[in-house]
Amino acid sequence: MDKASLRRRLLSFLSVFEGKEKESEIIRETLLSLPLYRSAETILAFAPLSSEPDISPLLSDPRILLPFITGEGTMEFGKGRLKRNSLGFLEPEDRRREEYKEAIMLTPLLGADRLCHRIGRGKGFYDRYIEENGYRLFKIGLAFTVSIVDEIPVEDNDMALDMVITGDGSIFKRKGTDISTDAVDL
Repeated sequence: MDKASLRRRLLSFLSVFEGKEKESEIIRETLLSLPLYRSAETILAFAPLSSEPDISPLLSDPRILLPFITGEGTMEFGKGRLKRNSLGFLEPEDRRREEYKEAIMLTPLLGADRLCHRIGRGKGFYDRYIEENGYRLFKIGLAFTVSIVDEIPVEDNDMALDMVITGDGSIFKRKGTDISTDAVDL
């Protein structure tokens, strides 16, 4: 299945999925149970859309930075009061980039596979950010159970995640990821 068709299919599933609240809670609990998360100095997160796991209860954590899109079309991370941008996403109003040495990146997605490949909304903001900053990121995708598919079509510019946490509490990690968890190493 091509990416455009897969995106449409996943958005259709997510638009009628009734387990969002329960699975969002499980995802948050699973995330909070990870020593890696609890010990992180910086966490790059996102203000969730209705089709994404609700991590908004976590966003008051002072370690959290949220994405914004610059005038040059790149993604950066900052803090502050949120406003809706022209793409419909909430982002820090201040739009001032915060510096960090290394971080956990909570990554939104429409779908993921058990090998930690993701498919987003198609703009490439996360892939470009990961390509440039991946050496200092541990990338965690957050996925409802209906978002897990057998295979994500992967292109050269697609960046894999290190781990995916699902709405039933499952954790998948990319083979070779050096992290101690109860995750399934595929």
